[in-house]
Amino acid sequence: MRVLIIGAGRTGAKVIQQLQKNPDIVILTADPRKELFAVEQGIIEKVDIREALTPLTLAHVLEKTTPDLVLLAMPTEDMGLGRAPGMDILAGALREELAALAKVPVIEVARAVR
Repeated sequence: MRVLIIGAGRTGAKVIQQLQKNPDIVILTADPRKELFAVEQGIIEKVDIREALTPLTLAHVLEKTTPDLVLLAMPTEDMGLGRAPGMDILAGALREELAALAKVPVIEVARAVR
């Protein structure tokens, strides 16, 4: 099984660590940010795709990675949408659109509250 994880920050790192327990899962990552917790912590060596996942880039990213499952592990504030009021609503709509457009399951991973 090929799993594409969108986000290599703290949440993505936790997801990656859990998936690494199963050697039959091929883990692919995508994140446009420069500083990535999963890389800094040595959980992964590098990110496979340095492109933001948007409705415009979705087909290209999915074609390039051919995943069986996509896990969205990037919080709203890290999606590059800014911090203006209402951005959480825009990010939610973006996630829903991505899930509707994709031909594979897209599941949002909730960030644990500390």
